[in-house]
Amino acid sequence: MDQKRHRKKQRERRCLVTGETYPAHKMIRFVLGPAGNIIPDVAGKLPGRGGWILADRAVLQSAMKKKIFVRFGHRAFASKRGLAGRQRADVETLEEPEDKAATGQKMQVRVDDNLPDLVEQLLRQRCLNYLGLVNRAGLLVSGFEKVRIKLKAHKCRALITAEDAAEGGRSKLCSGLGNVLEKIRVIDMFTRKQLGQTLGLSNAVHVVLLPGGMTESFIKEFSRYEGVAML
Repeated sequence: MDQKRHRKKQRERRCLVTGETYPAHKMIRFVLGPAGNIIPDVAGKLPGRGGWILADRAVLQSAMKKKIFVRFGHRAFASKRGLAGRQRADVETLEEPEDKAATGQKMQVRVDDNLPDLVEQLLRQRCLNYLGLVNRAGLLVSGFEKVRIKLKAHKCRALITAEDAAEGGRSKLCSGLGNVLEKIRVIDMFTRKQLGQTLGLSNAVHVVLLPGGMTESFIKEFSRYEGVAML
């Protein structure tokens, strides 16, 4: 019974590019806007039929090249004409439209040339928002000595170091602590300014996240961002 609940709780969606099924938290939902533009729905809550794509920059670039977003837009528009107030499931295939009568009239679908970059920006901001929630939940510790104490006690789930921190700073932080970094998630994809503004700190260089539900939510969000970010 517990396994059934877990499977039901963990939603899965089919990627329009790869055709494979993945947990929804590893994917990005897109919707067709009223004006025909493709909108990244990183929170997965916008109305209308959505299309899901794996949170991976190479997959997004492939979707652009193969005009997957345009095909999805036409499919979403065609099915929308037959909604009649009823909710339809998200689009899982781009094969023959369900409503063949609607194919004679298509909306012009607009896809931003920089869509992967836009998705990256949205996911980065979403990660920072979640990091703020982790902080408010009391699961974030900052300050060199306090962070070092938590690392030494093996009470951390993740260590975040500013990507523009001084060279060798993390090595100094973990000096004498053995292989502590091999046992936790290590993140260095946010600047000191971004961390400082999010956490209200004047010098946010190293912070650790303690185990907890909000920390796990942040790590899931970060995994999507990491997959899409231009490294």
